[in-house]
This record gives sequence, C-alpha cells and structure tokens, in this order.
Amino acid sequence: MADSILHIMEKLNRLSEYDGPWLALRDETDVLQTRLDELKERESRLDDLLIVALVGGSGVGKSTLLNALAGDQLAKTSEFRPCTSIPTVFHPPGAKLDFGTETSMVSGSALEQLVIVDTPDSDTIAKAHRESVIQILQQCDLIFMCADSEKYLDDATWSLLRPLQNERALACIETKASRAESVKDHWLGRLNEEGFEPSGYFRVNSLRTFDRKLAGGEPTEDEYEFPALEQFLRKELDQDQIRRIKRSNASGLLTKTVTTLVDHLEEREESLNALNETLERVDSEIAKASFELIEKRLFSESYLWTYALGREMALRTKGVIGTLYRVLEWTRTLPTRMTSWSFLALKGGAGQGAADVLSAKDPTEEAIDLRSDSLELTFTNFQSEISLGLAKAGFDGAYSSSPYDDFTQNLSDKVASVLRGPARDRVVSRARFLTSWPMSVLLDAGPIAFFGWAAYRIVRDYFATIITLGGEFVIHSATVLGIIVAVELLLINSFSRVFAWTARKASVKDLNEAVFSQRLAFLTVRKSISEAQGILEDAKGLRESVRGG
Repeated sequence: MADSILHIMEKLNRLSEYDGPWLALRDETDVLQTRLDELKERESRLDDLLIVALVGGSGVGKSTLLNALAGDQLAKTSEFRPCTSIPTVFHPPGAKLDFGTETSMVSGSALEQLVIVDTPDSDTIAKAHRESVIQILQQCDLIFMCADSEKYLDDATWSLLRPLQNERALACIETKASRAESVKDHWLGRLNEEGFEPSGYFRVNSLRTFDRKLAGGEPTEDEYEFPALEQFLRKELDQDQIRRIKRSNASGLLTKTVTTLVDHLEEREESLNALNETLERVDSEIAKASFELIEKRLFSESYLWTYALGREMALRTKGVIGTLYRVLEWTRTLPTRMTSWSFLALKGGAGQGAADVLSAKDPTEEAIDLRSDSLELTFTNFQSEISLGLAKAGFDGAYSSSPYDDFTQNLSDKVASVLRGPARDRVVSRARFLTSWPMSVLLDAGPIAFFGWAAYRIVRDYFATIITLGGEFVIHSATVLGIIVAVELLLINSFSRVFAWTARKASVKDLNEAVFSQRLAFLTVRKSISEAQGILEDAKGLRESVRGG
C-alpha cells in the first residue's frame, strides 16, 4: 500500500510541474502541489502521536469530555455559554507540538500515545475562534464529533468537516446520554447521507464520569459507554492502529486529490474531443487544398517530368543514337540552363525547384516554394476555427509563432522528400532502362545496318569495276539515313515521354499519401491536444488506482 501511494504521488508530482498550454491542468498545479506537500508531511509522521480533535457546537460538553478523559480540571466548562476561546491541548510529557495558532498546552500522562485537543465552539461568531478550529483540523488525525440530542445536526459543525470528508478518521460522541431515546440512528443516517463514514459511536455522560473521577469512585451505569470509550483510547489505539488511521487519512486525502483533479480535467474532455475532431476535419481540408496546389504547380506541366527524365538520360546515353539524343537534349534545354525566361522558369519557383530536384541539379539544397495567397487564406480561416476550439478546451497559446509559415515549410519539406526520394528514383530507374546497353544496341541497329549495307554496295561496285554510285546515291543514302535516325530519335523521345508520364502518375500517388496520411498543419496544436489527452488518461488511471487501493 505504501509503495502504491508513493508511486501515485510521484505521478502527481510530475503533473504538478506541468507548465504547458493546457490551463485546465495548469490552474490546478498550485493546489496539487499543496496537497502533495501535506501528503508528504503526513507520510513523515506515521509514527508520531495521534492527534484527536474534539469538535462541536457551544454547550455540547467538549471541555467536560476532555476533563473526564484526563481525570482533572483541564478546561473551563459551562453548560450555557462558550468557555473555550483558544484550543486546549492535552499531551504526553515531552511532546513537541505546533498547531500554527495560539493554544493552551497541558501536559499529562493519562493517554500516552494520544494528543487530545479541545477546540473552540464550531458555531462561534468569532472569526479568530473558527480559524483556530480549522488550523487544528488541518493537523489532527482523528475527529471526535461531539454533540447532544439538540445540536447533533448543527450545520456550523458540519460545514467545518465537509472539506475534510474521507481525509480524517471520524467518530461520534453523544456527550450527554440520559434515559431519553438516543439520537444515534438518526445522526448516523444523516452522516451517511452526507457521505461521512464514522468509524465509531460512543454514547457517554461526561459530566457524571468527571464527577465520579474527582470523587475517586468506580464506574457506574449512568456513565453509559464512557468505559468503552476509554478502552478504545487506551487499549485499541495502539501503535499499529494509529499507523492504520494515519495511513487511511493519507489515502483518503490522496483519493480526494486525484478525484478532484480528474473531475476538473474531465470538464474539458468533451471540448477536447470536439477540438480533436475539428482538427482532423481541418487537416483533411487543408491537405486537400494543398494537394490541389501541388498538382497545379508540379504536375499540370508534363514538360517538368520530360525535362527531368531527358536530363537524366542525357547523362547516361551511349551509342550513336544516344549521342545524337544527348546533343538534341542539350540544345533543347539550353534556354532553361542559360536564361530565366524558359518555360519552366515562367511556371514559377515551385516548378523550377521541382525540376531541379528531379534532375539532381542540387538535390540537397533546392527548396520547393509552395506558398500561395489562396492557401494562406484557407489556412487563416481554419486557424480562427481552431482558436475557438482551443479556448473552449482550456488551452492558452498552443500555436507556434507563425503556424502558416511552419505549415508551408513542412509541406515543402514533405514534397521535396518525395521528389528527392521515390519520384527521383523512378526518373533514374527509367533513364537507366532507356539508356541501357540492350536499348542502345537496339536503337543503333538501324543506322548500323544501313551503314553496313551502304559499305557493302560501295565495296561490291568497286571490285566489280562498276561505277554506278554517283551524287544520286549519296543523296538517297543520306535521306534514308536521316529518316532512320529521325525515327530512332522520335522513338526514344516517345519512350521517354511515356516513361515520364508513368513516373509522374506514380509520384502523384506518393505525394497524395504523403500529404493526406501525414498531417502537416497545426502540429503544435496537435501535440498539445495529444499531450492533454495523455494527461487525462493518466489521471483516470490514477483515479482507478486509488479507488482500487
């Protein structure tokens, strides 16, 4: 049990150190730390004396009860008016006590392990007297709720005890027992209705006991259960029982601390869940708007992918057709590489950046600028909705300093990672395939075959001394060769466009998954919500632990 309490207190201590944006918890940290300090102090004095407070209204016989227990005139008594203006503390010799209020200290050995405090009347109109009662109650371990048949339902007394409900052991003392009917059943019934669980009930006549002790006589029947009360205080309240009472008090305080905290946090649970649902919807809408922007800037222009694939192929081409393709690609992209007025540059920074990333111009440094006025307007509108949800859920300052800039940076980084990763890998793999040796040999087969045929004609006619090759032959041969080369170049260009289209289509799926599956907007808010939900679940777990304990 002790280990369990210490474990729960450690978790509560971590909660008391919370300084995040969730005000629902932050507003409770001071109270929580105060309760923890009290719990630690109570844990440290489990082996100290048991402090018993006599509490009740004026004239119920608290002072008489103390005198009867001590067997001496310790406190002034009166049946008609308040007599106790400051607490009277009856304690074993040598005890060091400090209640934080003015007290009358009386040393005696009647009850060796107990300190009994006669408090001022709970129904007093004197503010100082009532505050002294509260001070004593804060430090006591066991409360004797004293009353007679007229004042046992006194609300002034009950109002002092309600804040300590389940935090202090409680017993009822009917101080003026007589042959009249006991109020026990009605008193205990009302206490149970209020949630109090008295651990004992004693019906005594303190005045008769006190008079008998002063006279030196033996106990009589008209003292009722006073001997049983003394037996309880002298014998039953041994050291083990005292420790159990103090441990029970600490456990009750811990239970109330956790329950109060969870009840307060649960007041925000519905708003917290609603905020989380709003954030999911807003994230989805922003992701949709973002993807539309990405498609417009990066995927609407097919030349971007053809450009990237052609550039990659130009670096890897082999053979005759490959060399010609490289020259053609170099010539075609010359404006892009040398001027800022090329078609890619005119498409905007995002398209130019994406093209450079895909073509490995500078894949580690190139940025993808995706800022847009329309996207910023959409983001700002949703930010207002999120701000309202944050206020309802009890958050304060859960935003970063520039949420839109953070979002566009995250979006740009995510798009760049896809372009540098799977998108570029597709471009590279397709370029390698189109420039591989088998493809190069296949493309060069036509021109090589034509050159072989032409060489054969020339050699054959030369050795046959037949001079039939003239200017017409050269023109026809050049024309045929040009047609073959043009067809080959057209073929490889067509392949590159088809392959660029397939790479673009597959990359659209990757970017779709990256934008929609990984939320990029309001990350700070999402972190705060997740942290708050985790705190709430942990607190609920603590509540189950203390209830089970």
